[in-house]
Amino acid sequence: MFELDFEWPVATEYVVRAATGPRGDRAIYVAKNATYTLRKPLVENPKLYLEFANLDGSESACLKFAHEYGAMSDLRYPGQQPGVFDALSQWKGHIRNLQGLIRLCELGRARPAEAFRQFGKRDRRLYGGLEAYVSIESPKAPPTLKIRCEYLLAGLELQAIQSILFQGRTSIRCIECSKPIEIGVGARRSQSKFCSTRCKDKYHNQLKAEAKRSRHA
Repeated sequence: MFELDFEWPVATEYVVRAATGPRGDRAIYVAKNATYTLRKPLVENPKLYLEFANLDGSESACLKFAHEYGAMSDLRYPGQQPGVFDALSQWKGHIRNLQGLIRLCELGRARPAEAFRQFGKRDRRLYGGLEAYVSIESPKAPPTLKIRCEYLLAGLELQAIQSILFQGRTSIRCIECSKPIEIGVGARRSQSKFCSTRCKDKYHNQLKAEAKRSRHA
């Protein structure tokens, strides 16, 4: 139903400077003489929505994300101003909105009554840039409804909805490094506590070292 394999431009370099908007705000711009590569960020990182939702909103974190996956706006076009979507204040707002969508979806699956108490009768509007169409993919199957993304932010929202509501996944934090990880069908097992074998080994090695120090204290 959701097409998340859309291409998105990623510049070779982004910079942060004063935004064309509220005084004192700063925004992400494409660096002078930068070139673009078309990428498929939601295919490259199936849990990119979690990575974005867990950004701290700092200039360095947002800039690092942009260098890896692109800005929120398509800044290739002349005259495109980042003040609308790529001001850092807007990035913080996008992060908060995605965090809220994740909470709604996770609570809605785990505790529908509580989700209805908190969110019921208040439809949540998704970010614009979504295109719905009917697709015929096989001579042996009826047409199906498809939803296509035009912007990265819209794709992040659809990725979260697909992962949580349609695939039944949820998220926790690695108990060693605090990195968010998905658990559930098609992801890590529900008993998982670590994002990687490296974190698991580091955690248990620290426990062993602490136990050894206690015995010799």
